[in-house]
Amino acid sequence: MKGSILDFSIQDNTGFITGDDHNRYSFSGADWRGQRPPSRGDRVDFIVNSTGQAADIYLALGSSIHLGESISNQINKYSNLDQAEENYSSIDWFVKCLTNYANFSGRARRKEFWFFMLFCVILGIISEVIDAVLGTKPLVNGLLNLALLLPSLAVGARRLHDIGRSGWWQLLVLTGIGIILLIIWWASDTKKENNEYGAPAK
Repeated sequence: MKGSILDFSIQDNTGFITGDDHNRYSFSGADWRGQRPPSRGDRVDFIVNSTGQAADIYLALGSSIHLGESISNQINKYSNLDQAEENYSSIDWFVKCLTNYANFSGRARRKEFWFFMLFCVILGIISEVIDAVLGTKPLVNGLLNLALLLPSLAVGARRLHDIGRSGWWQLLVLTGIGIILLIIWWASDTKKENNEYGAPAK
């Protein structure tokens, strides 16, 4: 089937295609088969998998005439994204993780992960104090931990993706000592090359 790229998020590594059948299909960056990241307006060939998502997505023949313009647009897209995130405050990183609470795809840089964890610790201390003052221990702290569990797992997975590792490695935390290895990985710098999880986070 043929269609056009409607939108693609570098950070989330997901996008949408408008098919020539006038239907909209979501897709993951892992299904993109082009030599460069997809850009809005790109004409593509793709199939629809059993879940109704676009897969095996290739640039349609004839799209190469727009290659120079598309590359320029993509470079600007990366540049604008990097410039925007370079101006993020610590609270911006925390809010970003909360709004991506169920996003286990894509990649996350160290700032995103560690600022989120910093706020988790701060909020944890505050909740402990509230529990102590109100005599509700561990109600407030327990509710906070429950609320932050999913976004913590999501950003942890994206951080591992950024160094080329699967988010499933977070299961090492169940071994106790495995947390040491996870901390080392979470503290590792971004791998500059594209990988199966998308473009570098920075």
